[in-house]
Parts: sequence; structure tokens; C-alpha cells
Amino acid sequence: MTIHVTLDGGIAYAFTEETEEEDHGTEEGHAEDEGIVNPVIPEVNEIFWAALFFFALWALMKFVLLPPLMAVRAERDDKIRAAKDAADSVDSDLGSATSEYDAKISAAREEANSIIAGAREEADARRAELQGAADAEIAEMRAAADAELATARASALGDMRGDVGDLATQAAGAVMGSPVDRSAAQSTIDRVLGS
Repeated sequence: MTIHVTLDGGIAYAFTEETEEEDHGTEEGHAEDEGIVNPVIPEVNEIFWAALFFFALWALMKFVLLPPLMAVRAERDDKIRAAKDAADSVDSDLGSATSEYDAKISAAREEANSIIAGAREEADARRAELQGAADAEIAEMRAAADAELATARASALGDMRGDVGDLATQAAGAVMGSPVDRSAAQSTIDRVLGS
């Protein structure tokens, strides 16, 4: 059996009949065996060319192909960083706007509370003023009513004195059995009615 390796990495098998003569043959068969090249071990010129192409490819990648990719990557990183900075700026602006809004709301509440307190004080003052005016008016009306009552009482007492005087003199005359002089008894009647 003979094995041949092709350039594309394939292995070709060729079957031939070997005879004992060929098997025990001359040195010619050994020479053929020594001429077979092991495909796994590279030759020196292959190592040279592989190293040359490797370093050429490395230089091409490092100096030609990678710089644009790195530039694009750096540009993308810059855009991401700028977007993050813009978002942080918006967040800080939002925080300051929120604190400003809270401060304005607090100031508006304080102003509303002061206005309400002022309105309450004004309403209390107005109520006290109206209460004072009403109390003064009531006192005035009470004084007028008291004066009118006193006048009516004095008038009623004046009218009643005459009637009571007449009635008292008649009753005293009936009790005593003799007529009583009204002018003499008038001071006693006035003293009794005055008390």
C-alpha cells in the first residue's frame, strides 16, 4: 500500500501488490522511503514565509485596519460620555428646578397663610367693632327704654297717686267712720307710695 499526500491536504491511497522480493528488496526501496516528506513538520522556507506573512498581516492590522476602528470606538465613547454628561446636566437642572418649585410653593403657602391670618385679624377687628357698635346701640336703646320706662312709671305713679289718694281717704273715712281730709292725709299717702 502506498500513501500519497496532495497539496490541498487530502490523502490519496494507492493499493499496489507487493511481493516478497520488493519487500526484502535492495536499498533502492529504502531510498524511496527516505524521499517521503512528513506533512506535519514544516520546512524552513515555509516557516520563513509564514513568519513574513504573519508580521505583514500584523502590521496591516495595527497600522491600517485598526486605527479607523479605534477612532470609531473613541468617537462612540465620546458620544456616550457626552450623552451621559447631558443627562447628568438635565438631572441637575431638574433637581434645581424641583427645589426652586418647592421654594416657590413654600413661599406661596406662607404668603397665603399670612393673608389668611391678616384676613382673620381684620375680621376679628371688624367683628369687635361691630360688636362694640351693637353693644353701644343696645346700651343706648336700653337707656332709652329705661328712661321711657321711668317716665311711664312716673306718669303711672302720678296718675295712680291721685286715684290711690282718693281711695285711701275713702277707705280711711270708712274705717274711722268719719270723713278724712285728703290734703291732711296727702303727705302720709306720698310717704307710703314713695317707699
